[in-house]
Amino acid sequence: MKQYRLEPNRECGDPAGIASGTSERMNAILLILAGVFLVGAKEVRAFEGHAAREIASKLGGQHKSVRVRSKIGPEALFGEVHAVTITASKFTTEGLPLFTEPERSQRGVLRMLNLDLQDFTLGDLHVQSLKASIPNCRFDLGLALGKRQIRLSRSGVGPGEVVLSSGDLEAFIPIKFREVKRVKVRLEKDKVFVDGYGEFVLFDAEFSIVARVEAQGGNKLILSHARILIDGKPATPDAAKALLDTLNPVIDLDKDLLLAGAMTIEKITVSEGRLLALGKTTIPIKIRE
Repeated sequence: MKQYRLEPNRECGDPAGIASGTSERMNAILLILAGVFLVGAKEVRAFEGHAAREIASKLGGQHKSVRVRSKIGPEALFGEVHAVTITASKFTTEGLPLFTEPERSQRGVLRMLNLDLQDFTLGDLHVQSLKASIPNCRFDLGLALGKRQIRLSRSGVGPGEVVLSSGDLEAFIPIKFREVKRVKVRLEKDKVFVDGYGEFVLFDAEFSIVARVEAQGGNKLILSHARILIDGKPATPDAAKALLDTLNPVIDLDKDLLLAGAMTIEKITVSEGRLLALGKTTIPIKIRE
């Protein structure tokens, strides 16, 4: 039987050549995409470093640490960022260092802003931790691309939590309430135990308080359902009222800590040595002076 061998049809082109050319073009495209990705990743890291330094410049503390990390996808080409996480610790600040500026551009989309703050001092109050996840934020895209600065122009509302220790409250109370000269605080079994000595308008005395901590108006922590001893004896109604009127609110988030409505407390739990406040968080609007 006669054998036939297929020869390339030069008019139609060589299939092997076509395959080879296609492969080369795909490799070139992949190399270009890889280059874009590497350059983009480098720019993202540079932006994160610049943002961290800018935030740190607004904070005090010799041993402060600030880190910014972002999660992006292809949508970043259109100004959309999946998530930004700001982690900071061992810093001091007189008030919230982050605000929204609605007059700025809202072209940039930030799907989730995460805050993870540890071991810091806010005003006169030391805080064990503050965590928040705030969705649906917007930022000034032009400023971010041009100067690597992050300026929020809109903030959503998301869950947040603050943790305080008994030692945090123990140090804060005499600073806020000058009438209290000495105090010891215990947190256990859903109650706060406050023992101390105070020089009040109506009396100078040793006092003991066993109470619950509740949220009032979403921004205040108050002592409620209190049992009070004055110099070891049950307090009279007038003395008990005078003492509670002096100590409440124990903490005002907006007045004492200058949070400007950043957190609304919905629930408070007290366990062994720890107070946990849960609620809603947002980045408040910056008030122009």
